Amino acid sequence: MQEKFSKLAILFLFMGIVYFFVWSSNYKKEIKEHPGQTICKFTLCKPGKSGTAYVKYYLDNKLYRKNVGGCPDSSGSKLHKYFVLKYSTIDPDKILVDFSKEVKDSVLIKELESKLEFKYWLDH
Repeated sequence: MQEKFSKLAILFLFMGIVYFFVWSSNYKKEIKEHPGQTICKFTLCKPGKSGTAYVKYYLDNKLYRKNVGGCPDSSGSKLHKYFVLKYSTIDPDKILVDFSKEVKDSVLIKELESKLEFKYWLDH
């Protein structure tokens, strides 16, 4: 009985890993086929084993605050800075942030900051 259970557990684990790779591939494929690009602000890195990074961005009159996975290397120096964000034009919740491409264009930064501040005051 326990042997059947362990085989079943291994089968489910294998299916989960395959599903994860297919999902990840489709996620990136959608962003590549329906590309959009903007900037985001790196706002938070929750500590932990791998950490969790959060960014804020503004699209189509809507403010987004999303988890983008693990914290980047030397996240302390990157906190509250702006980076290139690629998203799917079909589903703006599907994003990829490139923490190696910091945005320094003051016009883009001021535009995003004004939207983030304005949206914050409307929500509170």
